[in-house]
Amino acid sequence: MQIEAIQDHQTVNEPDLRKLKVMIVDDEPMICETLKIFFHSMGINSIKTVNSGEMALSAIEGARYDYIFMDLMMPGISGIDTLKKIKEIHQYTSVIIMTGYPSMDTVINAMRNGASDFLIKPFRLQDIKIILERIHRFQILMEKNWLLHQELEGKKQVEKLNTELEKMIAHQSRMYDIVDSLSRISKSEDLYKFIVTKSIDSCNAGKACFMLFEHGEPELLVLSQQGMQDIYPGYRICINSNSNGKLFLGGSFLEKHFSKSIEEGLNISNYGTKINNNIIAIPFHIRNEPFGLLIIGNKNGGKLFNDEDKFILMFLAERTALNIENIALYNNLTQSLMASLTSLVSAIEAKDSYTQQHSSRVTEYSKKIALRMGCSYDDIHRLESSGPIHDIGKIGVHDSILNKPGLLTSEEFEEIKNHPLIGLNIVAPLGLDPDEQAIIRNHHERWDGKGYPDGLSGENIPRLSRILSVADSFDAMNSNRAYRKSLPFSVCIRELRTNSGTQFDPDVVEAAVSIFNSDPEISDYPI
Repeated sequence: MQIEAIQDHQTVNEPDLRKLKVMIVDDEPMICETLKIFFHSMGINSIKTVNSGEMALSAIEGARYDYIFMDLMMPGISGIDTLKKIKEIHQYTSVIIMTGYPSMDTVINAMRNGASDFLIKPFRLQDIKIILERIHRFQILMEKNWLLHQELEGKKQVEKLNTELEKMIAHQSRMYDIVDSLSRISKSEDLYKFIVTKSIDSCNAGKACFMLFEHGEPELLVLSQQGMQDIYPGYRICINSNSNGKLFLGGSFLEKHFSKSIEEGLNISNYGTKINNNIIAIPFHIRNEPFGLLIIGNKNGGKLFNDEDKFILMFLAERTALNIENIALYNNLTQSLMASLTSLVSAIEAKDSYTQQHSSRVTEYSKKIALRMGCSYDDIHRLESSGPIHDIGKIGVHDSILNKPGLLTSEEFEEIKNHPLIGLNIVAPLGLDPDEQAIIRNHHERWDGKGYPDGLSGENIPRLSRILSVADSFDAMNSNRAYRKSLPFSVCIRELRTNSGTQFDPDVVEAAVSIFNSDPEISDYPI
């Protein structure tokens, strides 16, 4: 909106797109061209594209632009520094920052320096229309505020407008907080918990439940909830359908858990429906297919939900659905890569009859020991993930060394000692967490510090590595090898006890011996 319109006390209802001047600042030509075509389709004729902050500053010296869409990360002068200089030259130009790396600190810094709004890459072209409408409404409010102050009238209205402006700023902060929080979530179970806790916090509610649609099943599967008794992850809730094919969540469920008697139930075919402002149902879609349903109710203080609550929940649903899809794709890719590596390990082991199924047995031993020692479910899962590929680095060691029937030379042993680091380099693209990486890197460390590759000692050795080390050594002793026959079970147990406190963690040895002695099938493994 032109500042001259404010000075002439004109009331602006709709912007004249033909008169708007827009600049696009991005070092990616495809983005510049796409936005230029889109703005032309909206009826905006004056559009300039530049690929750096320096070029943008040069362009505004002789012209004023209504809107500048600018990338945050560019070669040369940064987006933030460019923003500061633009606002110094043209205070009333609306600058919309575009970035693929949002954070709350970045958002706050940009807003303080005059940014009007944000576009988080990748974005939809529809988002641009929404932002333009939002900025235009904001400018109208600013115009009215300025006029009221100039005329020294309508003090109450000025206060109301200021309150609305504060709400808008708070509203945007909540949206950016959601985006910032989602950027740090990488596990689906954490994401489902976030949906519930963030919806309750954002709407000041007492209860929320996120459920999954199971296609072909007349049920909803609870993934996360808060504030509801007798409802837990994995709980199934029946849904009904009427003669028109519409789906309904039974009124008895709502009455029990949301203190609202609704005989006909909640129509979950008509997503986003509010029932007497006491309950909001928000859909989650992935590629236009229904995925989940969030129900939130019992707003604190006996208050009713409003359109602002509904909007923030719909924004949460839209952004979270993208994360759910990305996490699912990443997990599928990781699982495929892990399966390929596990198959590769199996193929390597199959070449040598002495080591067939070694990694799978070591993994099973490790899981049993970890359970006996009270390790968490996450730790068991880490062993399941990294145990089968803990020796993947041996692919970089020559077969003649791996299968040598006699003693290794010092040079050959030094080559063998490289396999943990080789393995870690192989699995690096999988994004394993530090504990999973340590299983591969440190499973040949010793309690007395004489192991490899890092010479760690005692409790400085990661716990899961200590567990797998005992399981690995036991299976090596309890299996035939190229250089010797398998040792008797009793000898294997004696060797573990003998080396407890030197090679092995004493606590792990005690747990392992207890497991091996109580499981007669283990002594049947030798080839």
